[in-house]
Amino acid sequence: MNPEHLRPSSARLGRLVSFVLGLYAVGLVLAEAVLQAGAVLCTAVALWLAVSRRLRLASDVRAFVLASVALCGWQLVSPAVALMTGAASKWPRGARYGQSLDTVAGAAVACVGTLGVPWLLLAAIVAGGWLVAAALGFFQHRVRWPWEPPGFLKLNLSRLHENFGTEDEPRYAAGGFFFHRLRFAHGAIAALGPALAVLGEARSLRRRLLAGAVVMGLLVSLYGAFARAALGAALGVCVLALLLLLRGTPRRAGLVVAMAMVVAVAVTPAWRERFAKAVDNLFGSGERSLAMSVGWQLVREHPLVGVGFGNHKPAALATQAETGITDLLATDSHNLWLTAWAETGLVGLVLLALMHGALARALVRRHRAGSLAATGALLSFVGFHVLALVHYLPFHPSVHLSFMFVWGLGLADGSEVLRGEAHSSADGPRA
Repeated sequence: MNPEHLRPSSARLGRLVSFVLGLYAVGLVLAEAVLQAGAVLCTAVALWLAVSRRLRLASDVRAFVLASVALCGWQLVSPAVALMTGAASKWPRGARYGQSLDTVAGAAVACVGTLGVPWLLLAAIVAGGWLVAAALGFFQHRVRWPWEPPGFLKLNLSRLHENFGTEDEPRYAAGGFFFHRLRFAHGAIAALGPALAVLGEARSLRRRLLAGAVVMGLLVSLYGAFARAALGAALGVCVLALLLLLRGTPRRAGLVVAMAMVVAVAVTPAWRERFAKAVDNLFGSGERSLAMSVGWQLVREHPLVGVGFGNHKPAALATQAETGITDLLATDSHNLWLTAWAETGLVGLVLLALMHGALARALVRRHRAGSLAATGALLSFVGFHVLALVHYLPFHPSVHLSFMFVWGLGLADGSEVLRGEAHSSADGPRA
């Protein structure tokens, strides 16, 4: 049989890519389960491309893909190594262990992107979805959430009912469709990079106005979520975008908006109290300081191979009598690199550095070549690593997968269509 008959038509392939990437984009604002479904389908398509020898990657993208696969592979086997070396006493929980597959999601999106990307469809989904989510988040911030969601959604109302204001003037933490302020805020950082890139470089006034509305919606969402690190990361990413993308009056106007955001935070009593606690939380006797100290203890005890991916919590709880670590704080070390070292050892730490180094190199090269998606992904990459100083972001799959989606698209070609330029990918995926 002729192998050509086994290959799907260009139209069918285009619809498949649009569906898979579109589903993934919907998950960015709607639900973690949708994000995971999109990531799994992307990975399946990427595997099919590799097996059928249809995958053609640039050398720097190939380096990122190989580093991602290597890190994922080590995460998968590290619990077995930890058991053999005595660093762990049992296998990690299935849900936590399964997060190792999130590691290759960015590489999978990059592979799927070789077939072409429906840029305008994805931009419409993300922009429209985040505008709706921002409006929902603003309502959640101002009004105590009144409706009980269906039980099968497993949404925790207590997150939305936490009052960061006073009894007389309550202010609640916005959670968007995730009903979780950190997932909502950290996901907003992933979307902020592309929105800022379009705002700074799109040639169409209509697209700039829409991007500006999305950026403001994301910043309002961060303000309402009371997520300190996310707000700081957002301001840093905004200033970096101004320096990279704008000149003259537009840059000065952007700096004024950033300063206005700082003033709005400074005059808000709840925010002032949040930041007042931050120093002690990190460097005093606060929760993050305790979690990080336990993480360093695990590193000292098992520096080479770690306690096994997903085993941070049981390993940390084993020190509870000595350190006083709580069940909630034991989940991770509240730092990406420290948690990775504690769980996967020096081997995993080096592989993680190789993966992110390869990604940064590929994104910078495409940014310099004029790729709008790479510029947005690079901004999100910076935001991710600011957050990673005080959060282990892969713990929430919705957050990790959101960044992976943006990074994978940043390695695809053809994003110039978002500037309003004529480009063959404007009509959808190509075979």
